[in-house]
Amino acid sequence: MKINVDSLSLSEAVNKVIKAISVKKNNPVLECIKLSAHDNCLVLTATDMELSIEKKIVADVIIDGDILVPGKFFSEFIRTLNEESLSLECSDGVNLEIKYGESYGYIRCLNVEDYPNVGEVQNLHFITLNNKDMKELIAKTVFCASTEDNRQVLKGCLLEIGEDKATMVALDGYRLALCNKAIKESSEDSFSCIIPARSLLEISKMIVNDEDDITLKMDGEKLRVEIENTVLVTRLIKGDFINYRNIINKDFSAIVTLSKSQFSEYIDRASLISRISKNNLVKIEVKENYIKVESNSEMGNLNESLPARVEGKDNIICFNGKYLQDFLSVIDDEFIKMNIKASSAPCVFTQVDKEDYLFLVLPMRVVG
Repeated sequence: MKINVDSLSLSEAVNKVIKAISVKKNNPVLECIKLSAHDNCLVLTATDMELSIEKKIVADVIIDGDILVPGKFFSEFIRTLNEESLSLECSDGVNLEIKYGESYGYIRCLNVEDYPNVGEVQNLHFITLNNKDMKELIAKTVFCASTEDNRQVLKGCLLEIGEDKATMVALDGYRLALCNKAIKESSEDSFSCIIPARSLLEISKMIVNDEDDITLKMDGEKLRVEIENTVLVTRLIKGDFINYRNIINKDFSAIVTLSKSQFSEYIDRASLISRISKNNLVKIEVKENYIKVESNSEMGNLNESLPARVEGKDNIICFNGKYLQDFLSVIDDEFIKMNIKASSAPCVFTQVDKEDYLFLVLPMRVVG
């Protein structure tokens, strides 16, 4: 392989694909980036067998070829180079020579024949929706996905297609987020799959132009997305997602309508104090025309009143402040509803004028 390539384009491509290299140290091949030079294009590929990212850039290809370079080292080395143009040459499949200006360096390659073939995605299912809507589906739910390895199904987000809309749901046992968005086209009336949260975050980063559309292609095993010469393929999570509909309360003893921005400020201040005691406990007391937000720690305490429209009974309910902060950081509604059933029952936050989004959180139990 022998090519000339723009250093900035190469560096940007490496930064995109390196997100897919394996962080586990049990297989050196999966810690590598594959470079394939053909037809005046350089294709960079990285995979950990769960997630694969491929990026294509323009290059002056003098000799076609494929090589395998250590991903992290190659990334860090390329990042240090200031030359506009680089020459990459590997004639023996073992040593990659990188020329930059009057200087050069060598990187030891691995056997490219050992690199796995991720395989194609059969286009059995597909949906098309607006880029901005896709980013919102991800942003408003993915933070609720579990991070525990023993709960693989909950490490992803459920995507349900039906009635001309896409519904994405994530939950981790303490909180749940649900978001609906209209779809433009679908291969069939209804289907569902579980997409790894990590892969969804990478898809969101790939989306640049909010006005364009995105198409997700699925075959029951894998999902494929292509945006501007970048291709992401991820394995779908197998298993049955929790029946989230049975978790969401329908009857409430109090419905509180309040300013999202004001509530967010109050929760930020309360969480700042409660974090010191490491329990993150924030107490909310619902009264006739307002709510009280309280928190305490050895550093100090806070007691603030926020005007609100309250329908129903007085209540006292406690939350993990961080869970509320996570939720409030992803919504831009002017007003929100806090729907309370009891101090020990899940609390449901909803929109006032729309039904696109829902957030459910379990209260914290206070002893004594």
